[in-house]
Amino acid sequence: MTVVSGHGPGNGDAADGAVASKDFAGRYGPWAVVAGASMGIGRALSMEAAERGLNVVLVARGKEKLEATASEVAARHGREVRTVAADLASPDIGEILADATADLDVGLLVYNAAVGPNSRFIDGDLDLHLLSVDVNCRTPVILSHHFGRRLAERGRGGIVMISSMGGTQGAVNFSTYNAGKAFEWILTESLWTELADRGVDAVNVFVGATSSPNYDAFQETLDPDLCNRTDTDDPLDRARSRLMRPSSPEEVATASYEGLAHGPVAYTHSDDEFVSRRCFGLSRADATGVWRALQETSTRRPDRIAR
Repeated sequence: MTVVSGHGPGNGDAADGAVASKDFAGRYGPWAVVAGASMGIGRALSMEAAERGLNVVLVARGKEKLEATASEVAARHGREVRTVAADLASPDIGEILADATADLDVGLLVYNAAVGPNSRFIDGDLDLHLLSVDVNCRTPVILSHHFGRRLAERGRGGIVMISSMGGTQGAVNFSTYNAGKAFEWILTESLWTELADRGVDAVNVFVGATSSPNYDAFQETLDPDLCNRTDTDDPLDRARSRLMRPSSPEEVATASYEGLAHGPVAYTHSDDEFVSRRCFGLSRADATGVWRALQETSTRRPDRIAR
């Protein structure tokens, strides 16, 4: 069931006084739609959008966490907030969000959602692979098409696609996930060049290691002797060291919004960009080999490498 609710402005410190926030809100406001908004990176993206002067429509499946985040955003930043409790894999998600935002002047779409089996491709459940395609490919197309048209018609706005470093190469156990994130990358890069002359910015964000309860538990399995080599030009060593230094969700949000004006891609950490650029200079076999070596040698649990 889809539930739409609203939260009025709270008494928190809105960011309206900052020149940068006014510029951001003027180009990408007055409303942002954040899909996948209730926890972790999504929560941080929602908070920072409000801090930068935007009202926010929060979209996620779990109503309780969604409402909690909405209340926090409204209270802390003094912005108007709406929530839409909906499954982003729903075949009706386009109609759901079109109806929920029909009366709003939306200037920014942020897509932050991902699903993927953690298994060898042929051993994984086919329905889960197809769910991954829905969330990582189908829904980004639907929402980018709908809101992209609206943004182009008004002559300004932005699209932020939260992707993953996994989308830069194939990897054992993450075939469908990585393929979906690569799809988001190329889709967004295409939108960046297609919509630029309509006043619409687009950025694909390559998210690397990011702190969360699950990631923090995974980090305990890392080999510190291998994962602390930061002064090196070897992409494998830099990728390993990055695992020991995850970004915070707030750092991801800041990098995402700052990357909008520059596009078509942004990175959440300089090491991610370094590794990515070095791997792009390799053959595809060698680039994929770097990732496989990262999985097999960095941790006692190679099945758990993920963003």
